[in-house]
Amino acid sequence: MKTKAFLIALTLAALHLGAADPQEGIVNFANCVTDSKLGKQEQASFEATRKQFFTLLEDTDKQIKDLTAKLQDKDTLDGLSPEAEQEMKSKVEQLNQELYHYNQQYNQFISQGQYRFVQAIMSGAIHAAEKIASAKGYTKIANKDAYLYYSPSLDITSDVVKEMDKTFEEETKKQAAATSPVEPPKPETPVDAKDATSTR
Repeated sequence: MKTKAFLIALTLAALHLGAADPQEGIVNFANCVTDSKLGKQEQASFEATRKQFFTLLEDTDKQIKDLTAKLQDKDTLDGLSPEAEQEMKSKVEQLNQELYHYNQQYNQFISQGQYRFVQAIMSGAIHAAEKIASAKGYTKIANKDAYLYYSPSLDITSDVVKEMDKTFEEETKKQAAATSPVEPPKPETPVDAKDATSTR
């Protein structure tokens, strides 16, 4: 009798301990960046701006090299007036200053842009994780980089990405609705005087 009671108590204790253990989920944040619609949009935006900067730097550098080559060419210089030569030198100096400022802006964009890029996706992933935790009863959701090992069964990355995509589509629709032009009200059709008389 005592043995049976002990086994029942042991079973209840085990159930109690199991219920007390937090339900944990693990997320691969790198996949949230590469697989989510938000991540893809942020990557495309970042890359487009980076290319614009790079093209500007390349074009400015090419202009400097072309003008410098002309200034170093004796035949070209012989055909220039002193004023034209000085104007060309001033242009090279101006372009060098512009190139310096463009380089500064580019480096600033790279450092700040990458930070904003990661923060935007992190915010989206956290929002998605909070919704999943509320719906499925998770008490802890962590980034996989916090662990040396975890069971693959704990991975909920795909669920987080789906929730991120759902929120992304909702926000996209809201923005489209807010920016779509509102059609003006149609004017009322005037009643023809003859028709009005005939109805009397």
